Amino acid sequence: MKWSLRKWFPTTKKFQKNALLKKLSRFEKESIARGVAIGLFINFLPIPFQALWASLLCVYFKANLPIAVSLSFINNPFTFIPINYFLYKVGTLILGEPSKSFSFPEFRFDLGHFLTSLEFFKEWALGLGKPYLLGIFVVSLSTSTLGYLLIQAFWAILRKYSCTPLERMK
Repeated sequence: MKWSLRKWFPTTKKFQKNALLKKLSRFEKESIARGVAIGLFINFLPIPFQALWASLLCVYFKANLPIAVSLSFINNPFTFIPINYFLYKVGTLILGEPSKSFSFPEFRFDLGHFLTSLEFFKEWALGLGKPYLLGIFVVSLSTSTLGYLLIQAFWAILRKYSCTPLERMK
């Protein structure tokens, strides 16, 4: 028996048959711009299940689901330390504070003790104080706004040259 993740993900046919998935994966300016903004905003928040939160926001704001979920995976176990260090440094620069030693304690995620793991992470994050929290807020808000505006500008340039993005990609 071969194990595969494919059975958990919707196929193109499922997207086309399901009205909600079809609506959430449209290739339209506003939908894509919202999807980029949601994905980038959620990406920098140190919360579990970022893809789930991105999906819920996509339903609420009628945003492109595949783009938002994809962008929410930028922050992953491999990029977690550099991204969170960057967030902390942004906060210290804005506040004009000297940065403390930024150490990551040994962290073991145990599904059996999920709430304990979340509590441990919350205590660590809050221990970094205002610089870290401010960095999260500033970077999340600025990247999502910038992403939204860049998609709008990209679309305007494509319209100026009177072609649709799909035609441009061919």
